[in-house]
This record gives sequence, structure tokens and C-alpha cells, in this order.
Amino acid sequence: MKIKIFIIILLFSFCSPNTVDQNIFIEPSDLKNLKTLDTNENIDISNKNFFIINYWASWCLECIEEHPFLIELSKTKGFEDSVFMLSFQDSRENALKFITEYGTGNINYIVEENSKVAIYSGVFGVPETHIVKNGEVIKKYIGPISINDFQEIINNYSHLTN
Repeated sequence: MKIKIFIIILLFSFCSPNTVDQNIFIEPSDLKNLKTLDTNENIDISNKNFFIINYWASWCLECIEEHPFLIELSKTKGFEDSVFMLSFQDSRENALKFITEYGTGNINYIVEENSKVAIYSGVFGVPETHIVKNGEVIKKYIGPISINDFQEIINNYSHLTN
């Protein structure tokens, strides 16, 4: 009986995607600009106090579904330079086709070679969106963000963008 209770508690602790206390470690050289990958341009977000990072892939249908919300979020006052989309285990060509077809907004499109940021952040799969404050993931949205999630992000986190 004690083992069953322990297993249930353990499962609940691992299945709680909404609130996390998890620091992520981002080396400035880990992230590259998707659009200018040929120039090897680094994107350094390690010093940003607040940002939103979305893990996505061009083949992901749910990523297509949520993309308009991320574009609108990137255009929302205070979030203009805070939305990053990290292409996760996808080819550059397919990722570029995706953003050409579905739009860019004010989103910073980034890639990394070895998925370290995703691994350190505990990404389960795509799409997944993390709210990061001072290097700590403070909220995770596993699966596509919805209109309600979009509103929640604006209402609950816009004060952190300043």
C-alpha cells in the first residue's frame, strides 16, 4: 500500500507542467540565428531578465495551430523582443519554409546544434512554451498555446517585460 501511494505521489510530481522551479543554462554560443545560420551569428539570451521560448518543428501540426498566437504575442507591447522560437530537431530548410509560409512577426527564430537548452529545460516534445525569468523556467505550456493561454501570458507576465 505504501508503495502505491509513493508511486502516485511521484507521478503527480512529474506530471505537473504548469509551475516549475528550474534554472536553465544557456551558453551564448549555443543558440544561432535561424535566418542567418550561414554567418554563424550567435543569439545571446543568457543575459535577458525575461523571455518566452517556444520549442517547435516544421512537421508539427500543433505548432502551425499555435503560431498565430506567438506572432501576435511578439507584436504585443512589451513582448516585442522577448519571444524566441527554437527549432527543435528539424532541418534548417524546413524551418525556413515554415516561417516563410506562416509568417514571422517580431519573433526571434533560433536553432541549436545539440538540443542542450531543450534538454536542460526538460522539454518533452513540440510544441512546448516556457516563460523564463532570470534564467528560471517559471511556467510551462506543454502542447499548443490557446487563445486563453495567450491572454494568460499577457495578463500575468507583461509586468515582467520592463
